[in-house]
Amino acid sequence: MQKAIYFVNKPIAARGMLELTDRSLHFQVFPFDASFGIKSISIDVCSITDVAIELGDLHPRVVVVADKRYEFVLSKGRELYDRLREITKNPLGQKRDGERCSEIACSCGKSASSLYTFCPWCGSKLLPS
Repeated sequence: MQKAIYFVNKPIAARGMLELTDRSLHFQVFPFDASFGIKSISIDVCSITDVAIELGDLHPRVVVVADKRYEFVLSKGRELYDRLREITKNPLGQKRDGERCSEIACSCGKSASSLYTFCPWCGSKLLPS
């Protein structure tokens, strides 16, 4: 999660927290801006068709195109852009044919495929070795 500015339209912007999960991009509007009627948004990762980055004066602007155009300004915009590009190229995180799946050892003592993000036995996050 990181602080960001979401441009609702040209003259109106909202401040809030931006979070990218494996399924969606959430923007939670801060309470002060929500008091003006600006709603929080959630963009499904599978609905994202294009991602672009525009350099700004202080921070880059990340443009996400899904059912409509969303513009966010944040300090780690390049990091968000790179992660969104990776997700849009391969939304399910699947391996290509011919690639071998390696095994990752979990802290519970069992091993799981590298395709998993969380251990299927204990639920803890798997860290790549």
